[in-house]
Amino acid sequence: MLVVHHDLQTVPEYFDWVTLLNVRRIASGPVAQVFTDENLRQTYGGRIAFDSDRSGDYEIMVVNADGSGMTNLTRHPAWDVSPAWSPDGRRIAFSSDRDMNWEIYVMDANGSNLMRLTDDPADDDHPTWSPDGSRLAFVSWRTGDAEIWIMNLDGSGATNVTNHPAEDWDVVWGEW
Repeated sequence: MLVVHHDLQTVPEYFDWVTLLNVRRIASGPVAQVFTDENLRQTYGGRIAFDSDRSGDYEIMVVNADGSGMTNLTRHPAWDVSPAWSPDGRRIAFSSDRDMNWEIYVMDANGSNLMRLTDDPADDDHPTWSPDGSRLAFVSWRTGDAEIWIMNLDGSGATNVTNHPAEDWDVVWGEW
Protein backbone atom coordinates (compact mmCIF):
# COMPACT_ATOMS: atom_id res chain seq x y z
CA MET A 1 0.00 0.00 0.00
CA LEU A 2 1.27 3.45 -0.89
CA VAL A 3 0.38 6.50 1.17
CA VAL A 4 1.13 9.84 -0.42
CA HIS A 5 1.15 13.03 1.57
CA HIS A 6 1.70 16.21 -0.45
CA ASP A 7 3.10 18.27 2.42
CA LEU A 8 6.30 16.50 3.45
CA GLN A 9 6.82 19.07 6.21
CA THR A 10 3.85 17.66 8.17
CA VAL A 11 4.50 13.96 7.58
CA PRO A 12 6.39 13.48 10.88
CA GLU A 13 3.36 14.84 12.76
CA TYR A 14 1.02 12.16 11.39
CA PHE A 15 3.04 9.01 10.69
CA ASP A 16 5.42 6.89 12.76
CA TRP A 17 6.65 4.70 9.90
CA VAL A 18 6.85 5.53 6.19
CA THR A 19 8.18 4.09 2.94
CA LEU A 20 9.64 6.21 0.13
CA LEU A 21 9.20 4.73 -3.33
CA ASN A 22 10.45 5.62 -6.78
CA VAL A 23 9.69 2.45 -8.75
CA ARG A 24 11.77 0.66 -6.11
CA ARG A 25 11.89 1.08 -2.35
CA ILE A 26 14.34 3.79 -1.31
CA ALA A 27 13.94 3.54 2.45
CA SER A 28 11.53 2.26 5.05
CA GLY A 29 11.46 2.84 8.77
CA PRO A 30 10.87 5.51 11.39
CA VAL A 31 10.17 8.92 9.88
CA ALA A 32 13.35 10.55 11.22
CA GLN A 33 15.49 7.84 9.57
CA VAL A 34 13.62 7.88 6.24
CA PHE A 35 13.28 11.62 5.49
CA THR A 36 16.97 12.30 5.10
CA ASP A 37 18.43 14.57 2.40
CA GLU A 38 20.01 11.57 0.64
CA ASN A 39 16.77 9.53 0.57
CA LEU A 40 14.78 12.49 -0.73
CA ARG A 41 17.43 13.09 -3.43
CA GLN A 42 17.16 9.46 -4.54
CA THR A 43 13.37 9.62 -4.52
CA TYR A 44 12.92 12.94 -6.30
CA GLY A 45 16.25 13.31 -8.11
CA GLY A 46 16.92 16.61 -6.42
CA ARG A 47 14.30 18.41 -8.60
CA ILE A 48 10.78 19.35 -7.60
CA ALA A 49 7.96 19.94 -10.11
CA PHE A 50 4.97 22.03 -9.07
CA ASP A 51 2.34 24.36 -10.48
CA SER A 52 2.38 28.06 -9.61
CA ASP A 53 0.42 31.16 -10.51
CA ARG A 54 3.38 33.49 -9.88
CA SER A 55 3.22 34.62 -13.54
CA GLY A 56 -0.51 35.42 -13.39
CA ASP A 57 -1.71 32.03 -14.60
CA TYR A 58 -0.76 28.54 -13.50
CA GLU A 59 2.44 27.16 -15.05
CA ILE A 60 4.50 24.00 -14.50
CA MET A 61 7.69 24.96 -12.69
CA VAL A 62 10.74 22.97 -11.58
CA VAL A 63 13.26 23.89 -8.93
CA ASN A 64 16.23 22.20 -7.32
CA ALA A 65 15.57 20.85 -3.83
CA ASP A 66 17.79 23.61 -2.40
CA GLY A 67 15.60 26.32 -4.02
CA SER A 68 17.98 27.17 -6.87
CA GLY A 69 17.36 26.80 -10.60
CA MET A 70 13.69 27.89 -10.68
CA THR A 71 12.43 27.28 -14.25
CA ASN A 72 9.03 27.81 -15.88
CA LEU A 73 8.58 24.85 -18.25
CA THR A 74 5.24 25.66 -19.89
CA ARG A 75 5.00 29.46 -20.45
CA HIS A 76 1.48 29.34 -21.84
CA PRO A 77 -1.48 31.67 -21.13
CA ALA A 78 -3.70 28.69 -20.23
CA TRP A 79 -3.55 26.97 -16.85
CA ASP A 80 -1.02 24.11 -16.63
CA VAL A 81 -1.34 22.11 -13.37
CA SER A 82 -0.91 18.75 -11.63
CA PRO A 83 2.64 17.82 -12.73
CA ALA A 84 3.78 14.20 -12.31
CA TRP A 85 7.36 12.98 -12.87
CA SER A 86 7.88 9.85 -14.95
CA PRO A 87 9.59 7.07 -12.96
CA ASP A 88 12.84 7.61 -14.89
CA GLY A 89 12.72 11.38 -14.25
CA ARG A 90 12.93 12.22 -17.97
CA ARG A 91 9.32 13.39 -18.55
CA ILE A 92 6.54 15.25 -16.80
CA ALA A 93 2.82 14.62 -17.36
CA PHE A 94 0.40 17.42 -16.47
CA SER A 95 -3.10 18.79 -17.06
CA SER A 96 -3.91 21.91 -19.08
CA ASP A 97 -6.95 23.81 -20.27
CA ARG A 98 -5.06 25.23 -23.28
CA ASP A 99 -7.61 23.61 -25.65
CA MET A 100 -10.54 25.15 -23.75
CA ASN A 101 -11.10 22.06 -21.62
CA TRP A 102 -8.80 20.00 -19.39
CA GLU A 103 -6.57 17.52 -21.22
CA ILE A 104 -3.49 15.45 -20.28
CA TYR A 105 -0.12 16.41 -21.76
CA VAL A 106 3.41 15.06 -21.44
CA MET A 107 6.72 16.84 -22.06
CA ASP A 108 10.39 16.23 -21.52
CA ALA A 109 11.70 17.31 -18.11
CA ASN A 110 13.19 20.45 -19.70
CA GLY A 111 9.82 21.51 -21.21
CA SER A 112 10.52 20.37 -24.78
CA ASN A 113 8.63 17.82 -26.91
CA LEU A 114 5.14 18.73 -25.65
CA MET A 115 2.47 16.23 -26.67
CA ARG A 116 -1.26 16.21 -25.92
CA LEU A 117 -2.37 12.70 -24.94
CA THR A 118 -6.13 13.13 -24.47
CA ASP A 119 -8.67 14.81 -26.74
CA ASP A 120 -12.10 14.43 -25.22
CA PRO A 121 -14.91 16.96 -24.63
CA ALA A 122 -14.94 15.90 -20.96
CA ASP A 123 -12.25 17.10 -18.57
CA ASP A 124 -9.19 14.88 -18.06
CA ASP A 125 -6.96 15.77 -15.11
CA HIS A 126 -4.51 14.61 -12.40
CA PRO A 127 -2.18 12.24 -14.30
CA THR A 128 0.05 9.74 -12.51
CA TRP A 129 2.58 7.33 -14.04
CA SER A 130 2.57 3.56 -13.85
CA PRO A 131 5.64 2.25 -11.98
CA ASP A 132 7.24 1.07 -15.25
CA GLY A 133 6.48 4.38 -17.01
CA SER A 134 4.50 2.74 -19.83
CA ARG A 135 1.03 4.11 -18.99
CA LEU A 136 -0.74 6.95 -17.21
CA ALA A 137 -3.70 6.87 -14.87
CA PHE A 138 -5.87 9.99 -14.65
CA VAL A 139 -9.23 11.36 -13.53
CA SER A 140 -11.85 11.93 -16.25
CA TRP A 141 -15.47 13.09 -16.37
CA ARG A 142 -16.22 11.14 -19.59
CA THR A 143 -19.06 9.23 -17.93
CA GLY A 144 -20.56 12.29 -16.22
CA ASP A 145 -18.72 11.88 -12.92
CA ALA A 146 -15.07 11.65 -11.88
CA GLU A 147 -13.66 8.21 -12.71
CA ILE A 148 -10.14 6.75 -12.82
CA TRP A 149 -8.93 5.93 -16.34
CA ILE A 150 -5.72 4.35 -17.67
CA MET A 151 -4.14 4.99 -21.07
CA ASN A 152 -0.99 4.24 -23.04
CA LEU A 153 1.65 6.96 -23.43
CA ASP A 154 0.45 7.79 -26.94
CA GLY A 155 -3.06 8.44 -25.58
CA SER A 156 -4.52 5.21 -26.98
CA GLY A 157 -6.32 2.49 -25.06
CA ALA A 158 -8.10 4.77 -22.57
CA THR A 159 -10.04 2.51 -20.19
CA ASN A 160 -12.31 3.35 -17.24
CA VAL A 161 -11.09 1.22 -14.33
CA THR A 162 -13.45 2.43 -11.57
CA ASN A 163 -16.82 2.78 -13.38
CA HIS A 164 -18.95 3.70 -10.37
CA PRO A 165 -21.58 6.43 -9.91
CA ALA A 166 -19.61 7.91 -6.99
CA GLU A 167 -16.76 10.30 -7.85
CA ASP A 168 -13.26 8.83 -7.71
CA TRP A 169 -10.25 11.13 -7.16
CA ASP A 170 -6.59 11.44 -6.17
CA VAL A 171 -5.19 8.59 -8.21
CA VAL A 172 -1.70 7.34 -7.25
CA TRP A 173 -0.18 4.34 -9.00
CA GLY A 174 2.07 2.19 -6.81
CA GLU A 175 3.79 -1.16 -7.08
CA TRP A 176 2.60 -4.19 -5.13
